[in-house]
Amino acid sequence: ADNAEAPGGLYLATPHATATASSTRPTVFQPRRPWRKLLYIKQEYPDDYVDDTFLMELQKNANVRMYDYSTVVIQTTVITQHLSSIMIFISVFINLYRGSLAGRTLVWCSSISTVLGFVFWDILNMYLRTPEQRIVRLNLIKGALLFALLLFGLSPILRTLTEDTSRDTIWAMTVIFFGVNLAFHDYSTGNLTNIRFPGSVSLNAAVLASVLLASQLNNNLSVFAFLSFALKWFALFPIFRRYLKRISDAASMATTMVLALMATALFMYINKAVALLHIFSSLFITFVCPLWLIWVQRYKNEIHGPWDEARPIVHRYFH
Repeated sequence: ADNAEAPGGLYLATPHATATASSTRPTVFQPRRPWRKLLYIKQEYPDDYVDDTFLMELQKNANVRMYDYSTVVIQTTVITQHLSSIMIFISVFINLYRGSLAGRTLVWCSSISTVLGFVFWDILNMYLRTPEQRIVRLNLIKGALLFALLLFGLSPILRTLTEDTSRDTIWAMTVIFFGVNLAFHDYSTGNLTNIRFPGSVSLNAAVLASVLLASQLNNNLSVFAFLSFALKWFALFPIFRRYLKRISDAASMATTMVLALMATALFMYINKAVALLHIFSSLFITFVCPLWLIWVQRYKNEIHGPWDEARPIVHRYFH
C-alpha cells in the first residue's frame, strides 16, 4: 500500500505518492512586472522592447510657429535693404570709375550724411544718454579722424595694389566677395553696438571688395573718398538700419523703399536691365517669398516623443 495509517486516523503519503501528486498539479506562472522606462535597472524585457504606451506621448508640430503675412513682409525688409545698399555702392563706384562723380563730391556727401546720422542718433537717444556714452562718442570721433588720416596716407599704395592683375579677375573676385557679404550679413536687430561673427565675415568681405574696386580708380582722392565711404556704408550704416528696425517697423519700411528707389534710379542711367532686375528681385523677396513661406508651412510635420534625447535641467543658485 502506498499510504500508511497513522495514529488518530491520519494517512501518511509515501515519497512515491508525493512525487506523483506534484507532477499532476498545474504549473502557476507569476506575472511579469510592468515595464518601466528606466535604464539603470534590470528588467525582464529585451532591449528592443516597445511598450503599448510608447506612441501615447507622440506630439506633432508642438513647436511650429505659424507666421502672419504682414509680419513676415516686415522681417524681409532687412534683406531688401542690404541688397539695395550693395547696388547703391556699386553704382557709386561706376560713376567714380567713369568720371561722372568727383571724389571731392563723394567725400562731402558721405561726411555730411555721417554727421546727420549721428545727430539723428543723438536725438533719438536724448533721454537715454549718460556721461559714459559721451566719452565713447568722443573716442569714436578721435578714432575716425585718426583712421581718415591713415587711410589718406595709404591711398597711393591702395591705388596701385592690383596693377599686375587683370580686370576680369578683379571683377570676378569682387562679385564673389559681395556674394559672401550678402550671405553672411547680420540680419538680426539685437546687435546695436558691435559686429560679431558672422557679421565680421560679411564686413571683411565688403572691405576686400572695396579695396579691389578702389585699385581701379584713377587718382588718390577718389580712392580715399571711395574707401571712406565704403567703411561708413558697410560698418556704420547697417547698425543704424538695425536701430531703426528695432524702434519702428514703419521707419524700417520707409528706409527700404528709399534705398530700393535710390538703387533703381542710379542704375537706370547705367544699365536698365540691371535696374529692372533689382526691382523684380526686391518685390519677389519682400512680397512673394512670405507667401511662399506661409504656403509651405502646411507641409511641415515635426514630431516629438519619448525617443528624443533628454535635456538636463541645470539649476543655478545665486548667493
